Amino acid sequence: MVVLSPGLTIGTTLVGCCCLLGQIARGQLPERFLNHYCYDCHSASNIEAGLDLQALSNGTTLENTRRWEQVLDRIVAGEMPPRDSEQPNSQDLGVAIQSITKLLHDWDADASRSTPSMRRLIRSEYENTIRDLLEMPGIALANYLPADGQTHGFDKHPEALDISHVNIAKYLEVADRILDDAIATRPEPPTIHHRRISLVNRGGFVAHIVMNGDGVLLKDGKLDPTFPPASEQNYLDQGAHERFGSFNNGASVGLFRHEDESVCPYFTEHVTIYPARYRVKISLWGFQWDQGKILPGRGNEAARLSVVQLTGDGRGGRHPSYVLGYFNAPNDKPLEHELYVWMNRNELIGFNAASLAPAANYHKKKRAIEFTGPGIVVDWLDVEGPFYETWPPASHRAFFGDLPIAPFPSQEPNQIRPPVRYRPPQLGAGMNRPDQEPGLWTVQSESPLQDAERLLADFLPRLFRKPVPHNVTSDYLGIVKKQIESGDCFEDAMRTAYRSSLVSPNFLFHLTDYPDAKTEFALASRLSYFLWIRSRTID
Repeated sequence: MVVLSPGLTIGTTLVGCCCLLGQIARGQLPERFLNHYCYDCHSASNIEAGLDLQALSNGTTLENTRRWEQVLDRIVAGEMPPRDSEQPNSQDLGVAIQSITKLLHDWDADASRSTPSMRRLIRSEYENTIRDLLEMPGIALANYLPADGQTHGFDKHPEALDISHVNIAKYLEVADRILDDAIATRPEPPTIHHRRISLVNRGGFVAHIVMNGDGVLLKDGKLDPTFPPASEQNYLDQGAHERFGSFNNGASVGLFRHEDESVCPYFTEHVTIYPARYRVKISLWGFQWDQGKILPGRGNEAARLSVVQLTGDGRGGRHPSYVLGYFNAPNDKPLEHELYVWMNRNELIGFNAASLAPAANYHKKKRAIEFTGPGIVVDWLDVEGPFYETWPPASHRAFFGDLPIAPFPSQEPNQIRPPVRYRPPQLGAGMNRPDQEPGLWTVQSESPLQDAERLLADFLPRLFRKPVPHNVTSDYLGIVKKQIESGDCFEDAMRTAYRSSLVSPNFLFHLTDYPDAKTEFALASRLSYFLWIRSRTID
């Protein structure tokens, strides 16, 4: 790479090849200098060191451009012409170097003005794009993609956003996840269920720490008479108390212990099955604990609710999570908080007594009876849902429009394969259960290729964030046709085409500088990414 002046570097892009060598062919390099000092040794009649400058000047390949950079390096360094050959005077040498420098400088400026900047979407942009496109405002995808790199402290610099087979493999996995969650597979929405949950879940963290003195069970604002605070006589068998019903008798849970590396309080009895919006409601209040006595609190306490994304087999703690908010726990009476939140498969609600100082009573001789300090009470958590504005949901209609969902015929002609269905296992200790399957239902089309062309022509421009030429739509239509001819049903054939579009460079790469910045697509795309950046900054 040749540095011509501070901040100016000769590029080696394909655009550079065409532009630079096209100007060479038009005679804008110092031909008198080349004829007198270079062509005697580097021309068709005498090719020394494998270098033919006359042939090189007529080429348009990347390799030729790199060779010209090497030639310029040698001239600037004084290595060419060789010391035993006739040497140009300083004026001829200066004119030659200056003319080449100006030529390449002009090319670099033209290329920067005419070539749009392009980079790969970072993970958060990818996630936000899908959320916006499919109207799935909380779908979680970023954690399933490889971490983005950084260059000069920035994670949006093109040099940091390379792409490899690892990225492509993960993009394909995420594309399947998107399609599984977005496409409706039943004629009616899942049943709306309401579940009231105690923080001392069966098999959860909180029952264990309550038994060891870092919390107490309360009824009607007083100690639960059936479950006294842990003291010198410690509780030993959590499973036995679960079987006795100690943790499902409607008692409230008072906590003294803040979340830490070994304690992650979760409401484990609800593990989401259907991605959708849910109503979450919780009752909180604060108090002062004084070695077995319940006293008025020191003031308002604050509790944090999070959405926890279970990983692996769902056991243990420290799963990825994001904060829903911090909620007031007053010291005079319980306060109910209600919010609507999007939850994905295998997500649950996490809790933290956020305003409490770290405390651990399990190592003390008298455990809870030896402790004095504030506590936060969780009376209950309600989870109700799933809720959909329409059925099929907007995410399904983004892919299949208004085509009907109907039972898959048991005797399909021509051995058409039924749609593939995959239901991820429910992780953790969730007590909620899925609805009974209504049978095998799928999207039906009486004119598959015509419907496919119409759906793709609507979907691809929105996914790619720009107008899509007809030949590109035809390529994806060809995928659908091929899959149908191989025996796939219409839904799976369309899934294959959509899956391909979700790993297309047209989707994964973002133009940061549009040649025509006034087009509707350019303005919409630039505005959306700008607002996402600003909203995260303001938060």
